[in-house]
Amino acid sequence: MLDSKRALPSYPDGVLKVYTPKDRKTDFGARRNIERIEDMVFVCSLCFNVQTIREQDYEFAERASFKLSLKVKTPRFDLVKSDCLALVGSTLFDVSHIDSTQREMYLYLEEVREIDLGGHSSEVDGD
Repeated sequence: MLDSKRALPSYPDGVLKVYTPKDRKTDFGARRNIERIEDMVFVCSLCFNVQTIREQDYEFAERASFKLSLKVKTPRFDLVKSDCLALVGSTLFDVSHIDSTQREMYLYLEEVREIDLGGHSSEVDGD
């Protein structure tokens, strides 16, 4: 039975899709930039709630050498790692850092670029 004193979490701000990059390299061995949804492997979709970015979050990002563009709270999903990519609409983000609790995780996202969805709706899995 649910504890009536404890509110269920809410993630009303949208759905982000988590991907890993495909291992695509140039002729001289450098990793290719991701430009299309086909350049990634789908991991999962997560509902999210946008979080206020605190001054200490910006300071942490600066010390960790990334530019914090967006901070979101999602249900915890252990396949999401800091080497993943997040797609919100057609905007691609690096997952630069993850803070996890027992039930939720906070993703610190750095904007990379707008990508070509290639006929894929942002509401459709990229598998």
